[in-house]
Amino acid sequence: MPESLGISITNQVIKYAKVTKNNNQLDVTSFGIKFYDDLEKNINQIISETNSTNIPICINTKDEKVDYFSVFGLLNKNDTRKTINTEFETLCSDKHLNPNAYEGKYIIVNDVTNKDRNKVIYIYESKNDIEEIVAQVKRGKIKTITPLATSIANIADIKKGENVMIVNIEDKTTITTILNQRIYNVDTIPNGMQEVIEKINDRENSYSKAYEICKNTTIYTMETTENDDPNNRYLSFIVPTLFNIVQEVRKIKDNYNKIDKIYLTGLGTAINNVELYFQEYFQESKCEVLKPYFVVNNSKINMKDFIEVNSAIALAMEGLDYGLKSLNFRASSWKEDLNALLHSDVKSLGK
Repeated sequence: MPESLGISITNQVIKYAKVTKNNNQLDVTSFGIKFYDDLEKNINQIISETNSTNIPICINTKDEKVDYFSVFGLLNKNDTRKTINTEFETLCSDKHLNPNAYEGKYIIVNDVTNKDRNKVIYIYESKNDIEEIVAQVKRGKIKTITPLATSIANIADIKKGENVMIVNIEDKTTITTILNQRIYNVDTIPNGMQEVIEKINDRENSYSKAYEICKNTTIYTMETTENDDPNNRYLSFIVPTLFNIVQEVRKIKDNYNKIDKIYLTGLGTAINNVELYFQEYFQESKCEVLKPYFVVNNSKINMKDFIEVNSAIALAMEGLDYGLKSLNFRASSWKEDLNALLHSDVKSLGK
């Protein structure tokens, strides 16, 4: 039975999830969250504790950047690749970057504003960062290193013809826009849970306690009544950040004719009623917390526990051949390359 371990790393937190596949059925067999001081030690501890030494390990990129190019839609693959490489070299020249210091991956989608052009979503990561990620795993073998902003779509139940935005509120916030089951845009804004957690940590002197405080905090909306719950004493730190995120999401959403759903995920969903808060600002779209489409409620495990590790579940699915193979920054062997050539790239996110 194929299985894979997803490890999602942010500034202070490691989320992990082991996912197995039995025919077309997926199951999360172990998962958790660790606040770390020694990243390498804790990564390898997780690999050992989950018995994942001999299975694919999938990790997120560290500090990837995203840019966009436009290419003529009728170019052949070779000319398209050359054009994209030239565009990236020009970008690096403009930004005073060394193109040889970066690894670049991309996906191509039809430009909805110009039928004669294709839009290139170009994602690039420092080669030093990639090497650092690989060096941290002493046990087991990394199969994929992928951007979380694109991998997170693996767990969303997106219908054909549906336009959605996935707002991933982690240290920073990424907004992944998906049009008709295809990733169309990835935006990053600086506001996120890091600024909230750090403000609370300054008072409590504990990152884990700061996170627990967020989990026990309820944000007030027009449908709820404010009370003197002591768990809500840090709302003054939380609400301004959420408000800034909402305003940025609104600006991005205005670029599209219709967004059917806005999914929320990441550390920010630890806050109770966060989806109701967003719904007040996006009346024309349905706002809900993202749940892995294959996970069903049961009496043994609270759904919110799964939601906490959404990112790790989504990454683990990369190791089971879900997602976009073209966005894997992990260098592969010639055997792995040959195997990849035998399978077409997955470009639709339909389940």
